[in-house]
Amino acid sequence: MLRSSLLLALVCVPASASIFVVAICRDGIVAVADSRFTFADTDTGRALAYADGLEKIIPLPSALLAETGEGFIAGERFDRFVARFSDAAGPLPVELLLPALLEYGSRRLDAEDMRVLERQHMAIAKFRRGTPVICGYDGQFRPCVDRGYIQSSPTDFEKLAGRLSAMSALEVATAARASMERYIVVTRKTTTMGGEFSAALLTTSGIRDLWKLQHPISARTIEELISFVEARHIPITLIPPATYMDLDNLLESAK
Repeated sequence: MLRSSLLLALVCVPASASIFVVAICRDGIVAVADSRFTFADTDTGRALAYADGLEKIIPLPSALLAETGEGFIAGERFDRFVARFSDAAGPLPVELLLPALLEYGSRRLDAEDMRVLERQHMAIAKFRRGTPVICGYDGQFRPCVDRGYIQSSPTDFEKLAGRLSAMSALEVATAARASMERYIVVTRKTTTMGGEFSAALLTTSGIRDLWKLQHPISARTIEELISFVEARHIPITLIPPATYMDLDNLLESAK
């Protein structure tokens, strides 16, 4: 139970943690997301520290997935879980990808991890017969769209909705990041959102990175993540009045 408690804290389970925008533009479909994650004691709700570098844009064959909430699930990094799903499911139309992911989880995860998956906020982007489409999930499946955008938090990006089809991928990515950064400042969520952003463009020809994380978290499992933090291989920012002793005690309790 202690390990599970830490796991949920590490990956910021509340849907209000982490942030993304996925938008259809002149060049294709752009996904932009932050990379911050928080260490907290879920027994007390106290946040102890945060770090950056957790990739939340996941490439799939001919598709892009953006997610908030979980960076790790069932002890492994979320993108590795999604990759296994993709290998098992094979090619699927965009509107079936998220329902199939949840169904896959119901067969592979225990009850606690399944509840974690069900609390994810996700957007999946793919082309359907040449038309860009985005489908969303935030505890329930949302209608797919072939114009506009889907975002995980209510930023002011909506002001650009009528201009997106004429904007380039880089213009949209830059505007999306600025909207998310303003939202983070206004809502004072810097301990659970922000840091370095990554962005990717999906076209009919494939996926291209617009911005890559400079120091992505390479830990494939929770065990590796804990060892990297304990060895100070991952830069950590403490949240006052927390100390390194508090953080070390939390990590030790998960072993």
